[in-house]
This record gives sequence, C-alpha cells and structure tokens, in this order.
Amino acid sequence: MPPKFTKSARYTQITQLAETEVLDQYECILESGLLPDVLLSHIPAILKKLRVPQCFTIDICQCIQWFYDTGHANVSTESPRWAIVEQLLLHLTISSKLNGVLQVSDIVDIDKLVTFCNRLLRFRDHYRIIRQAWSLFVEASGNKNVDVTTFRLSMKDLTKVKSYLQLDDISDTVLIDMLGCGTSTVEGDVYNYTFHHHGLSVNIKDFAEIMGQLGELD
Repeated sequence: MPPKFTKSARYTQITQLAETEVLDQYECILESGLLPDVLLSHIPAILKKLRVPQCFTIDICQCIQWFYDTGHANVSTESPRWAIVEQLLLHLTISSKLNGVLQVSDIVDIDKLVTFCNRLLRFRDHYRIIRQAWSLFVEASGNKNVDVTTFRLSMKDLTKVKSYLQLDDISDTVLIDMLGCGTSTVEGDVYNYTFHHHGLSVNIKDFAEIMGQLGELD
C-alpha cells in the first residue's frame, strides 16, 4: 500500500515574525516619501532585504521585469507569458477581475504581500535543510557536478531517485501528485512564475514547496 501524502495545514499559517518583517520593509518604502504606494517594482528590493535566497525569487523578479519591459501594453496580453504575469498580479497587487477582464494595477496590496512573503520566508529560514535534502535527490538521480540551485529533475530522474532510495512501493502516480504539489499552493493557485516550463519536472523551489506542504517546514 503506497503512502498517502497529506498537505500541512500549518504551512500557510502566517507567523507573527514573518508579518513583522514584511511590514517593516513595506513601511520603510512608504517612509522614504518618494511614492504614496508600494509598487510591484519594489518587490525585488523587498525580497533582497528580506534575504530570501535568489533560487526562490528569480522567477518572480523575471516576471516583474517582463511586466514593466512590455509597458503592460495590450500586445503583451496575447503572449503566453501574460497568464503567468496575471497570476502574479492577482497574488500581489490590487488588480482584480471585472467581468472576466483583469483591471491591471501595479500597486501592492499589503495583505497579499504578507501572505506572499510568508512562504518565501519559510524557504529562507529552512534553506539549509531544503538544499541538503534537494542535493541528496539530485545525487540519487545520477546527476553529478551540477548547480543544485538551478537544476531540474525530470520525471525520469525522479523514477531513478525512487529506485535508489528503495521506494519502489511508491507509484509513479504519487510522484506526479508530488510534482503537482510543488507547482501550486494548498489552495490550488499556481505559485511558480517561471516562463521556462520543462514538462513534468521539479527544481529546488518546487521541492521546497513540496517539503512545506508535507509538513517538513512547520
């Protein structure tokens, strides 16, 4: 009987410390007096000040850069990348949908920002554990001398890992479920904003999400 994986209810609970850290950065920008609001363009700097490892933020920063590079013009909405940008806008800003059409704004919603960063701060606080576990998976797949922070494991690689760790009682269906767990939140929202999809595969950020949802980062 293969093991059943249940998602942790505690994983998405916002800690007081995380909320305080995020609010401090938010208020710091407002106190500069340069702008009346915190904007999407401020997010990369906020994440850097929060010391979130780059492997967990590079997709976010690239997504934001593309949004501004295109001038959020109408032509950009026809790009496959727009669906990903739309998710990020809904997760971070006051943008909302009216009759199915996104009303775009780059003004950051403070409550959304706290929720968004809470996950990333868990990754930061458990980075050593995440990286060590991920490195073992990469090594077990037979891939040597690779940068584990950028490497992706394919479904074929994960099957090798399963065999190496003598987990043959785990079906491939469970592995696929785990991959899905790593690319979406507990609520089912897509959270990985990379433009470069590689089919059924997982990187260190996806792996961190899997660990979190399985309760390893509680």
